[in-house]
Amino acid sequence: MKKFVSILFISFIASFTFAQTDKDIVLEVAGENISKKTFIEMYQRNNPNPDKKIIKKDLEEYLNLFINFKLKLAQARKLGYDTLSTYVEEVNTYRKQLIEPYLNDKTVTEELIKEAYDRTKEIIRASHILILIPTNATPKDTLEAYNKALEIRKKIFNGEDFGELAVQFSEDPSAKDQQMNDGQNKIKGNRGDLGYFTSFSMIYPFETACYSLKINEVSKPIRSQRGYHIIKLTDRKPAPFSTCTIAHIWVNFDNHSNAQECKDIINKAYLELQNNISFDSVVAKYSDDKYSARKQGVLSNQRVVNMPFEYTDVIIKTPMNSFSEPFETRYGWHIIKPINLVPILDLEQQRKEIEQRISKDVRSYRTIEEFIKKSKQEYNFKEDITKLASVGEIITDSIFSAKWEVPENYEGKEIIFTVGDYSFSQKDLAQEIEKIQQKQTPEYIPTYLNSIYNKIANEKVLAYADAKLEVKHPELKITVDEFRDGILIFTITDKFIWNKSITDSVGLSEFFSKNNSNYQWKERADATTFSFSSNIDILKAKKVIEKGVKKNKTNDEIKALLEKKFKIKEQTTKYFDYKWNKFEKGDNKVVDKTNWKVGISDVIEMENDKKKYIVIIHKILPPSPKTLEEAKGIATSDYQEYLEEQWIKKLRNDYTYSVNEDVFNSIIN
Repeated sequence: MKKFVSILFISFIASFTFAQTDKDIVLEVAGENISKKTFIEMYQRNNPNPDKKIIKKDLEEYLNLFINFKLKLAQARKLGYDTLSTYVEEVNTYRKQLIEPYLNDKTVTEELIKEAYDRTKEIIRASHILILIPTNATPKDTLEAYNKALEIRKKIFNGEDFGELAVQFSEDPSAKDQQMNDGQNKIKGNRGDLGYFTSFSMIYPFETACYSLKINEVSKPIRSQRGYHIIKLTDRKPAPFSTCTIAHIWVNFDNHSNAQECKDIINKAYLELQNNISFDSVVAKYSDDKYSARKQGVLSNQRVVNMPFEYTDVIIKTPMNSFSEPFETRYGWHIIKPINLVPILDLEQQRKEIEQRISKDVRSYRTIEEFIKKSKQEYNFKEDITKLASVGEIITDSIFSAKWEVPENYEGKEIIFTVGDYSFSQKDLAQEIEKIQQKQTPEYIPTYLNSIYNKIANEKVLAYADAKLEVKHPELKITVDEFRDGILIFTITDKFIWNKSITDSVGLSEFFSKNNSNYQWKERADATTFSFSSNIDILKAKKVIEKGVKKNKTNDEIKALLEKKFKIKEQTTKYFDYKWNKFEKGDNKVVDKTNWKVGISDVIEMENDKKKYIVIIHKILPPSPKTLEEAKGIATSDYQEYLEEQWIKKLRNDYTYSVNEDVFNSIIN
């Protein structure tokens, strides 16, 4: 599998247009000739040697990987995977994202202003999983991040929990719990939940993707300057305010020993408010937000993006100048009192601010119209609009009912415009108009013709300039070609390797049976580890455990004896807990501290761990074979490698390939 992964990122160079001789050709794979120059350039892009020296062993390994890669591509194309609508759409979508910086420049347009304003009228809530792309990312980095995002998205659609996947895979630090500097408390992660936000709250591609989703819909990988995002929209509603002023009482988890203590404090505060004690007084007495406590708990000019999402929901439900019931967030317990909600201003009232924010935002890239204008200059656009008259003479009012057809005898040979080496004739225009006509209110035909001609001409110029982007920017072509081939490899490998290894249970079982000697347990300890907080007398606890073992009590029964001994009825795991398993050496540091003899260990203390441990070794298990279920992960991986090997053998039988040894050896010599 490692070899397969490495070949996924082979970089592709544009085909050479000059004539090649036998001396140039180093390799022929499935009818495709690879020149020595091209092969060296591709190898150097992937050369593991930091000095980019050509080492024979590396070059030979690369040659085999490259042949395999090309054979897989040949089969993928033979099977028509490159014509699938999903493939074409995915490549076009990816290319569209890539070329955006080439098409746009900074400008302020009414369309962007209107879009930004409309979004301020609606708040949305979304969760995301971020796969970072380095600042100076190579095409290899980009493709790797994209493939990782695809795999995560597949897990979501297979029913895995979005929040759990965010904790496991997201490279946005806020998704995970974060340790405080004191080493004691943690900031709870948001599990990917970004709360409510609106226009200008997030980077533009992310914002646009979110506003295009329906509630509970999961996006495809969305590219931003940070990387790829998998987004799930969880709520959207009319914006209840543009800004708000509230007063709040906040009992912070970080300021107290446990969550229950926080809850008890907020309930005391709530009881005093119910007993008509002033909000100001209760804030001063109980709130951990010392900044707002100096101002009677008041937070002014707050936006939805600045508050936990729970605040927004509670503000909507709570009458003005009344206090809410206590509610919990990942930061602690809260009571809030809405004081003032500022409504959404109309467009003209916000226009100046929106324009200023757009000027500092990626929306300020030039519009497509500006790109077209520059392209006309760059590619020497010339037109003769007098030639439109001939087309106007053949258009009838049937065009407005979408029933017009170009007369069969119409020649229309004269050129209306040229851009670069592309010419657009009168007949070309007539055929384009016939193709795109639609029912509409009739209008003066010359006016209609002039309008639709300009639209078509701009589209043709845009298409021409767009098609030249890869010529102008070789790095863009490399990235697009690499992505295109990478998706093909992903698709065909999913069919022949990954999906088969999951669905072919019979094949996996047979493979496991033939290779079961590779899946063996080493000597293991059947053991239970009891952990105790510093609040528990560990020596008394050990006596309870010894008594329980002597009477053949189960782990749960021993735990019940401990609860009885220490008179603990609630939250027992805060004081002690146990874990039972079968451990090989190295699996559990606490078990490794024992002498691996059947019985009860001495009290065990671990470095940088305030807990103390007692281990019960129930028995020592000799080496034994694993079941398929126990070895499924590694066995499936090995089965995938086996399928890969068999696939490669078949490809090398089904397709032709040959290496010009003299040319190949000349690379090394």
